[in-house]
Amino acid sequence: MMAENEHKEDSGTGVIPWNLTRWASDRVLVRLVLDSVQTIRPTAVRSFAPAGTNPQMMLTLLSYCYAVGIYGSQDIAWAARHNPTVRYICAHNYPDWQIIRWFRRRYRQQIKDCLASVIKQAWALKFDEAETDYGGYGWFEADLSEEIRTMVEAKLEVAVMMDRVAVEG
Repeated sequence: MMAENEHKEDSGTGVIPWNLTRWASDRVLVRLVLDSVQTIRPTAVRSFAPAGTNPQMMLTLLSYCYAVGIYGSQDIAWAARHNPTVRYICAHNYPDWQIIRWFRRRYRQQIKDCLASVIKQAWALKFDEAETDYGGYGWFEADLSEEIRTMVEAKLEVAVMMDRVAVEG
């Protein structure tokens, strides 16, 4: 089973890589995801969660996995047991692929919001380190926002397609 669906040669939708580890380390990405999850209202991911499911952990798990190029629910479930960073996020609570798939469907908007925040923060870190000055360019910020929105939509569509193939396969 392929646990990580990295597109090393593909730069994503244009300027944003499919795998954000091209811009930041795993440790930094986990921090960015945790920071982004904190911006989501807790009540937005509490209702209707299956018993034993930690919604904050699930949001962190899916946002991190999508940020690094792990999309299929079965691949994420596998990574939760075998990938050290993903295992750390799960903290000994390993969801099965059906719960992961259910969570993605139920909390799609929250995942999109969190992932967009992670990409935006990773962008800022990448270009702040390079001392690139793009502030004050409204057109650039609008283009970047559209690029991020397009990337987030594409990542979620890949996840949906991979699950569809796995279930119907």
